[in-house]
Amino acid sequence: MTSPPLTVSPLAVGAGFWILRNRALFRIAGAERAAFLNGLVTNDVKKLSPGAGCHAAWLTPKGKMLADLVVLALPGWLELDAEPSLRPRLAELLGKYGPFSPVEIRDETGTEEVFHLAGPETERILGLLGLADLPAMPYQHMAVDLGEARATLVRLDRGIEPGFDLRVPAADAGAVRKKLLSAGCAELPEASLEAARIHAGIPRWGFDLDETVLPDEAGLNRTAVSYSKGCYIGQETVARLKAYGHVNRHLVQFLLPATCAPLPGAAITRAGEPVGKVTSAALSIDGSLRAALGYVKREAAAEGTEVEVVAEPAPVSTQVRTLPRPRPAP
Repeated sequence: MTSPPLTVSPLAVGAGFWILRNRALFRIAGAERAAFLNGLVTNDVKKLSPGAGCHAAWLTPKGKMLADLVVLALPGWLELDAEPSLRPRLAELLGKYGPFSPVEIRDETGTEEVFHLAGPETERILGLLGLADLPAMPYQHMAVDLGEARATLVRLDRGIEPGFDLRVPAADAGAVRKKLLSAGCAELPEASLEAARIHAGIPRWGFDLDETVLPDEAGLNRTAVSYSKGCYIGQETVARLKAYGHVNRHLVQFLLPATCAPLPGAAITRAGEPVGKVTSAALSIDGSLRAALGYVKREAAAEGTEVEVVAEPAPVSTQVRTLPRPRPAP
């Protein structure tokens, strides 16, 4: 059974934006670019036509996570977007495999800033900026003209509210920020995006995802894995888990009182026995509750399982919530 979505919106405005700075950004060009990347990541990059994209993971030969990324197909190149902390690793991995394929790899980190827009009024705000026929499918994207700035608009959810990434040349970011503010889109603090992410049950690299995690443990098999594509690094483990096995732990969500503040690494217990640990937690913007993500053993991962989270000022009892299913395309 899957939990119903939370009814507490992380946004206090009709439409807001966050500026995501220093996102790792790599571009891969060359006639064999899709075949090259397809042999390295978990999703089917070869099927992407310009204007489409996907979620993907890069794995070790044993199927553990090395990176979590978004792949966008543009005319002439593939674009990789990831957390800032993954820039050195992606540079190393692409540098390791790139020389064996006829591709050109460029580290473009810092050339763009990413504005993430979300909220029920977002499409109206984009309309005021002259943008129509917006991308509808997840990771679908299009080039847009914002007057003096050319940008890329990507359909991508980073929290409870449906959202878009607006990828803007760094030199034009100041002008685009002013346009968004003038159109009635509020600039929001970084902490509120973290609240939106955790309340939506979206795992993040460096918090809920690292080198110890199998994609199935974090639910990434639902969004980032193709089971019909050709071979890639770590595929054997992924295929074996689907066909014959199961993972021994799962990423789940908890709702806690607003006064309860668990720290990353805090123990999760069941009937006095340790069953897992918290990986991230955040207070909702309206201050009504706190949500947390954490890994628990398979036998404690069922919806509604009673557990106790070690937190300040005191441990608190709560129930396991399975991660919400990925939102269908609008």
